[in-house]
Amino acid sequence: ELGEMAWAAPKSPASHPGPAEWELPRDPEEEGRSLLQNCSDHGLQTTMRPVPRVFQASWPSATARIMHYVRPGIDAWVVVGILVLCMLTSPAGDKDHPAWRLVRNNTFLFVWVPFWYRFCTGFIHFLLSLAILPSPVIYHEGPLLKYFPQWVLDMCHESFVLRQKNRPRLAAAGGITLQLTAPDGCVIDALYFRGANAALDGPTVIRFNGNAEAIELQDDILPRIYSTSGINFIMFNYRGVARSKFHAVWNSELLGHLLGLNRTPTKQGLVLDAWTVTEYALEELRVPCSKLVLVGHSIGGAISTEMAAGHPHLKVSVCNSRSFCKLSSVVVLLAPSFIGVPAASRKGRALRVLARVCMALSGWELDTGRNWGHVQGFKWVEFNRADHIIPHEISLHAKLVEEEKEQGRSESELRARVLPLINLNGMDNHNRMWLDTEMVQHLNLVAEAAALDGTGSSVEPSRRQREKLLYEMLTRACQGN
Repeated sequence: ELGEMAWAAPKSPASHPGPAEWELPRDPEEEGRSLLQNCSDHGLQTTMRPVPRVFQASWPSATARIMHYVRPGIDAWVVVGILVLCMLTSPAGDKDHPAWRLVRNNTFLFVWVPFWYRFCTGFIHFLLSLAILPSPVIYHEGPLLKYFPQWVLDMCHESFVLRQKNRPRLAAAGGITLQLTAPDGCVIDALYFRGANAALDGPTVIRFNGNAEAIELQDDILPRIYSTSGINFIMFNYRGVARSKFHAVWNSELLGHLLGLNRTPTKQGLVLDAWTVTEYALEELRVPCSKLVLVGHSIGGAISTEMAAGHPHLKVSVCNSRSFCKLSSVVVLLAPSFIGVPAASRKGRALRVLARVCMALSGWELDTGRNWGHVQGFKWVEFNRADHIIPHEISLHAKLVEEEKEQGRSESELRARVLPLINLNGMDNHNRMWLDTEMVQHLNLVAEAAALDGTGSSVEPSRRQREKLLYEMLTRACQGN
């Protein structure tokens, strides 16, 4: 199936004028097919129903669809209003139309309030996005690349070569490229890994990346673990990351990209991306809600929780792994270190106040603690007390423990399902891969969420079988290294 994609290879960054000249390797999918011919453990059955490669998502709500057109409408209204005010110097007269007099006498309400609303939710929102979600910049392959400064081009070049090198490994692991079009026209690049002896509508895991991740930088052992366990696995890039791009407008990729950023702010775009992939699994693959598990890492946990909370009737399962309670808490905490200012200094304190105000005005908040209570499906939290990116005191787990204590319960009596991760000294406990014991526990929770073991049957035989398969796979991986 790997050779029958509907995806068209992106233009090489070398086609963009600039000092950096990059060489595009041969098609990663073609290279992946040759590797797959010698791969004996991908576990795919050719007689199964083929995987749909292209999908057009619908709007998740009428509000989201209306706001898609309201935002550029407000921009046009503000521009016209300011131009008219600049050209008219005489005050409104009695002969003017009453509606016109109302607008002229209330310019603050009709012109400047919409202006500041779009300035905060558009421009300030975009500036915050550069720090909150840097992956669309460091993994960018779109039309803005030729406008990047040289030091950014050098950083993008290194990650570009690494992504092109790793993509064939994911294809060799059974990765099938998908083109999923979001409701606002952004094409999401995704990879689908079919579980061993699993049907398309079988248990499926969708992974949501962290803020500086791309699917091409994932190790191929993760999808192999899921597929060997009989679980279908989907991972995707957020909009603006690598091959996930906006449609061209009037044959201009630059115009399409700018209009896409203007119509859909980054936060709303991330939720639309999450909805697009989820709807693909539910509608196109026909996966039941009870067998769909959303696994989000870091900010991906907040995005998946926000999407699931917005559609509680779906009752999908959610795994929140090493994520925060509120995004603003993380931004305020890390704001001084982002530009190298000591947190205890006067500038550091001022930056934290500024970050808190900007987060409130821009609409960038992701309140995972509030959304968690609205998720109706099976859910669990994974946390690490030695997390250096999201300290435990601002994590979702700490929020749940605090709520339990307010109700007179201890942490040991926490009703929420919890998977504590081991603290490894000297390691990146926020971004590291699960250890083998943690992976077994994670798979057991996925199995419980998706009812892999069937109704009324004992879970122990299947659990021991998954542990055996995982041990064999890890042993082969270690021998291969």
